[in-house]
Amino acid sequence: MQDSKLSNTSDAIWPGFVRRNAGKLRLVLIDDHPVVREGIGALLSLESDLAVVGDAGDIETGIELVRRYEPNLVICDLTMPGCTGGLAVRKLCCECPTARVLVLTAHDSLECIRESFTAGAIAYVRKDALRVDLLAAVRRAAVGEQAICRGVCDILIRDWLHPVRTQPVVEVPLEPEDRKIIRLIALGVPTWKIAADLGRGVKAVEKYRTGLMRRLDLGSTAAVARFAVRCNLLSRQEMDGLVSAD
Repeated sequence: MQDSKLSNTSDAIWPGFVRRNAGKLRLVLIDDHPVVREGIGALLSLESDLAVVGDAGDIETGIELVRRYEPNLVICDLTMPGCTGGLAVRKLCCECPTARVLVLTAHDSLECIRESFTAGAIAYVRKDALRVDLLAAVRRAAVGEQAICRGVCDILIRDWLHPVRTQPVVEVPLEPEDRKIIRLIALGVPTWKIAADLGRGVKAVEKYRTGLMRRLDLGSTAAVARFAVRCNLLSRQEMDGLVSAD
């Protein structure tokens, strides 16, 4: 017979440790790409201690699922339709203040990382992270521990050891199409809609958008929005409208 004293021992063998027989951690996925939701959901469902109880392609539906299921953790993309930068995370944390949010995103700039944690996220993982890193972060965040993947850790360490000096602002000439695309990005218009408006292919616009943001050294949609305001491509009223919509 097992000693009752041993059977009552705490599960916290080390921070973030979860026993396989301790009951499943309930998760909700929010990402506007169906393939990403299906892939991440399938990966997490292979784990005996994890259960995906719902998924959504927009933040409003995601909030409804969080209220309905009260999951241990919400895994949410940083940029959602109609929500630029960390606005999706902020909206989720405001509407569901007890929710624990793990940001799973392709963005890895320092600005995006700061915005996410400031908005209320408890963890931040890049979409190119190793499976073991994602699972470790999910389990830590689901029990209330802050977590980041190794790629984000490397970025933070480099910034700490070698902080980038502020460079003087350099005026960059913008073509009419540059200005239009910057404005649409700042307003949170998705790439497929920008492509439709311009009458161009989605892949071509995605490549153009990535190159434009790299050329202007803009690491996130929020940075694009601030740049658009400085260049008078977006009014303060429009910017305030984006924030109040949050």
